[in-house]
Formats: sequence, structure tokens, C-alpha cells
Amino acid sequence: MRSILLLLILVGSVPFCLVNPYYGVLMWFWTSYFNPHRFTWGFTYNLPVALIVAVPTILGTLFCKKSLRSLLTREAVLLLGLWLWYAISYVNALGEPNFEGHMVEASYEINHISKIFLMMFIMIMVITTRQKLHGVLLVSAGSLGLLALKGTLFGLRTSGEFRVFGPPDSFLTDNNAFGLAVNVSLPILFFLAREETIRWRRSVLYTLFGAGVTSVLLTYSRGGLLGLAMVLGLIMLRSRHKTLSVIALATSAFLVLSFAPDSWMNRMSQFAAGNLDATANQRLVSWGTAWRFAHDYPVAGGSFDALPDVAIYQRYQPRPLPDGLVSSGPHSIYFQLLADQGFIGVALFLVLIASCFWTLFRVRRLARQIPSAGWMINHTFMIEASMIAFMTSGAFLGFAYLDLIYQMIGIVVILKMLLRKEIESYLRLPSEKSAVERLEEAQVLA
Repeated sequence: MRSILLLLILVGSVPFCLVNPYYGVLMWFWTSYFNPHRFTWGFTYNLPVALIVAVPTILGTLFCKKSLRSLLTREAVLLLGLWLWYAISYVNALGEPNFEGHMVEASYEINHISKIFLMMFIMIMVITTRQKLHGVLLVSAGSLGLLALKGTLFGLRTSGEFRVFGPPDSFLTDNNAFGLAVNVSLPILFFLAREETIRWRRSVLYTLFGAGVTSVLLTYSRGGLLGLAMVLGLIMLRSRHKTLSVIALATSAFLVLSFAPDSWMNRMSQFAAGNLDATANQRLVSWGTAWRFAHDYPVAGGSFDALPDVAIYQRYQPRPLPDGLVSSGPHSIYFQLLADQGFIGVALFLVLIASCFWTLFRVRRLARQIPSAGWMINHTFMIEASMIAFMTSGAFLGFAYLDLIYQMIGIVVILKMLLRKEIESYLRLPSEKSAVERLEEAQVLA
């Protein structure tokens, strides 16, 4: 029954995606994040659901002749440059005999990341209003929130004795990846709930937010725990009721420490005490390996999945891994990019992230001067917190190619374009100011 229902939804959505690419973007994020096919059986389990909605969405975008103006922004150009560098790094690695051990995985990754980048550019072109942006945020964060709710119910039923994972055979299957993704969605759920005027919708969003916090704890991911602490701290700073937020946060921490199962406490206690266990030592060895490898291949790195390559890892590791392991992943987005894409790749990524933070700050500052753009202020806080969550958790987790960070970058571009529209509309309004004053105001806002 599930398989038939999913197939009907997908087939029925194709003409809508073709006529209106906006619905295709919504469907793509739903299928990519919620992974509905992984909750079915039979032939639909391995159905390329994202591809089914992506193809008509791309065709619909071409037929609708969307404006390319949004792709000329600084962040969009940097994003395109990063995509090109990923491709250059991959092509360069194809001619290197020492990289043969991971080129099959690299081929899969370049195809996967290219699909992500393509759909992000489609999203940038088709999201042209506040309402459409709200829809994308709601579908994206809501999909992850529903998965978090499912994980929370599982955790409550099992008294938290078992880890929570994402949908099987997906990019969220790993507990660390799932914790990271939910952390990114938490600020979106919180700020959308705070802005929601309909009571039942607000209650649903706050419920998903609470389930997200709980599910991150239940993943047993220590990188996820760091990101969660950062997210809750940022939300508390932006809360209208800071005292109540501090009390709620302290009460929640007390309840967690009081009722957490022994398995969770044992995993987190060593981390909190600063003691190094096998996994922490594994991270240190992997970071040293990535650093040493990057010195031999500083420009383009080894392309995707360089470090899990046993031959490369054993050649550059500074000391043996604990527990007799022969190789390991990078365990950090920064060292992952360093090994995979070289110093140029990691520099491009960091410059892009820095550019996004600067743009969010500038959008927020200008939006305060335009009454009709006031709604953007909360959105800048939302995306800023989501990106900080990714950068914090990602310092200890190797998921640099996770869809969500590239979606956040795309939303920064969308906010910049929507602000430009608000400025243009504002400057066309009748005013009692002199021509010189309006000219000066236009220069400041521009």
C-alpha cells in the first residue's frame, strides 16, 4: 500500500513540476530529506525518487525562462566556483595512479554533489517571493522534524537505550549525519514557529523542534551534542524572553542528566571530562593524516573520499589507529575538504561561508531601515544559526557534502535578491524628502 501511494504521489507530481518548477523544488527537498521510499517495500525502495521530480523541474525551469539575475550575486558565483573546483579536483585525481583505490567512490560523489548544486541553482532561480521561501523552509525543516519525531518516539519507547539513526540507505543513515542535519533544521523550526500566527501550526512546529532536540541527544553523537549546545545558545540569545529561556534550558539539562540511560552517560562523560577514548584518538590520527597528505597534494587534494582509501591512509598516518583499524574517515568537514580538495578547495569553501555571514549581516542591517523588509531580520538569524550549527558540529564530523549547507547558501542568495526587490519598491514610494536626500538614501540602501 505504501509503495502504491508513493508511486501515485510521484507520478501525479510530474506535470505540476513541469508547469510550475516551484512545486518541483518542494518535492525534491521532500524526497531528498524525508526519503519516503525508504519507508516502503518492493520496487519503490530503490526508486530514484529525487531524479523523478528533478528532471521535470529542470525542464520546467528552462521552459519558463526564469531570470538569471540571481545567479550573478557574489555567493552564487562563489558557489559555482566551488562546484567547478570539485570537478577539477576529480578530473585531476583520475590521472593519479595513487588514487585508484577510491576513484569509484569519487565518481559517485561527483555525480551526487553535482545534482545537489544543480538543484540549488534551480531553487535560487524559482524562489522569488517570501511565500515561496517560507514553503521551502517549511518542507525542508518539516521533513527532518518528522524524522526527528519518529526517532524521539522510538527513543521514548526504548528508554533511550539505543541510538537513533536516519532513514536506512540514505545520506542520513549515520547517526552523526542525522544529528548534524537535525541541528541545522532546529533554528528554522524555532523561528518559523515564532512567526506563525495560526495556533495549531505553531504548536506543531514547536513540537517538531522539541522532538529535534531530543532526537539529537538520542543519536549519541558527541559532535551533534556540541552543535545542539551552540544552536540552543544562539536561540536563547535571540529569544524575546531570555530569562525564561535560561530556566527552560537549565531544567532540560537537569532532566537529561537525571534520566539519561547509563550507555548515554558513559559515552558523554569521557567527552565532557576531556578524556580521550578510542574514537577521539581516531579523530586526532585522521586529522594528522589529512594534514600530512595535503602537504604532498596541496593544490587539488585527492578528490572525494581520499582518506578512507587504505593505501593513502596508511602511507600518511602519523601513528597507528586504535583498536587495530587500518583506515578511517576524516571526522571533520575542514580536514575532509583539505584532503579531498586541497588548500584551494577548503579556502573557497571558507570564503563562501564568510561571504554568506557578511551578506546576512548586511541584509539584517538594511532590512531594519525598510518597514516592508522587517520579516527578513528573523530569517537572517535563522539561517545564520543553521550555518553555525553545521560549522560547529562539522568540526568533528566528516559530512562536508551534506545537502543542507548548500541549501543554506542558496537561501542567503535568495534573501539578498528579495532585499533588492524590497529596496527598489521602497525607493519608488512617494516621499517628502528632497531629491538629494533620496539619492543619498538610495546609495546607502544599494
